[in-house]
Amino acid sequence: MPYFLSVYFAIQLLIVILAVVGTLWYRRNRLAQRSNQPPRGFQLTDEIFIDPTTGIKQQVWFNPRTGDRFYQTIDS
Repeated sequence: MPYFLSVYFAIQLLIVILAVVGTLWYRRNRLAQRSNQPPRGFQLTDEIFIDPTTGIKQQVWFNPRTGDRFYQTIDS
Protein backbone atom coordinates (compact mmCIF):
# COMPACT_ATOMS: atom_id res chain seq x y z
CA MET A 1 0.00 0.00 0.00
CA PRO A 2 2.75 2.59 0.77
CA TYR A 3 4.31 1.91 -2.63
CA PHE A 4 0.99 2.61 -4.34
CA LEU A 5 0.59 5.89 -2.44
CA SER A 6 4.11 7.07 -3.27
CA VAL A 7 3.56 6.32 -6.97
CA TYR A 8 0.18 8.05 -6.88
CA PHE A 9 1.61 11.22 -5.28
CA ALA A 10 4.63 11.18 -7.61
CA ILE A 11 2.31 11.12 -10.63
CA GLN A 12 0.20 13.93 -9.17
CA LEU A 13 3.32 16.00 -8.53
CA LEU A 14 4.52 15.37 -12.09
CA ILE A 15 1.16 16.52 -13.48
CA VAL A 16 1.29 19.74 -11.44
CA ILE A 17 4.88 20.45 -12.47
CA LEU A 18 4.05 19.87 -16.15
CA ALA A 19 1.02 22.16 -15.88
CA VAL A 20 3.07 24.96 -14.30
CA VAL A 21 5.93 24.62 -16.78
CA GLY A 22 3.50 24.47 -19.71
CA THR A 23 1.68 27.56 -18.51
CA LEU A 24 4.89 29.53 -18.04
CA TRP A 25 6.18 28.46 -21.46
CA TYR A 26 2.89 29.38 -23.16
CA ARG A 27 2.69 32.80 -21.50
CA ARG A 28 6.33 33.64 -22.28
CA ASN A 29 5.94 32.75 -25.96
CA ARG A 30 2.53 34.39 -26.25
CA LEU A 31 3.75 37.67 -24.74
CA ALA A 32 6.74 37.69 -27.10
CA GLN A 33 4.34 37.54 -30.04
CA ARG A 34 2.26 40.46 -28.77
CA SER A 35 4.46 43.18 -30.18
CA ASN A 36 3.04 46.60 -31.03
CA GLN A 37 4.83 46.56 -34.39
CA PRO A 38 3.00 44.96 -37.33
CA PRO A 39 4.51 41.74 -38.68
CA ARG A 40 6.15 41.60 -42.09
CA GLY A 41 3.70 41.56 -45.01
CA PHE A 42 0.99 43.67 -43.36
CA GLN A 43 -0.30 46.86 -44.98
CA LEU A 44 -1.64 49.90 -43.17
CA THR A 45 -5.38 50.55 -43.59
CA ASP A 46 -7.39 53.72 -43.00
CA GLU A 47 -9.37 51.97 -40.27
CA ILE A 48 -8.93 53.41 -36.78
CA PHE A 49 -11.30 52.58 -33.94
CA ILE A 50 -11.62 52.72 -30.18
CA ASP A 51 -11.84 49.28 -28.62
CA PRO A 52 -15.14 49.22 -26.71
CA THR A 53 -13.85 46.88 -24.01
CA THR A 54 -10.64 48.77 -23.18
CA GLY A 55 -11.21 52.26 -24.59
CA ILE A 56 -7.84 52.13 -26.38
CA LYS A 57 -7.44 53.59 -29.87
CA GLN A 58 -6.40 50.93 -32.42
CA GLN A 59 -4.96 51.15 -35.95
CA VAL A 60 -5.75 48.20 -38.24
CA TRP A 61 -3.13 46.52 -40.45
CA PHE A 62 -4.12 43.92 -43.05
CA ASN A 63 -2.24 41.07 -44.70
CA PRO A 64 -3.75 40.63 -48.18
CA ARG A 65 -2.06 37.26 -48.70
CA THR A 66 -3.53 35.57 -45.60
CA GLY A 67 -6.46 37.84 -44.71
CA ASP A 68 -5.13 38.30 -41.17
CA ARG A 69 -5.61 41.56 -39.32
CA PHE A 70 -3.24 43.15 -36.80
CA TYR A 71 -4.41 45.75 -34.31
CA GLN A 72 -1.79 48.29 -33.29
CA THR A 73 -2.30 50.50 -30.26
CA ILE A 74 -1.79 54.15 -31.16
CA ASP A 75 -1.42 57.22 -28.99
CA SER A 76 -4.21 59.76 -29.09
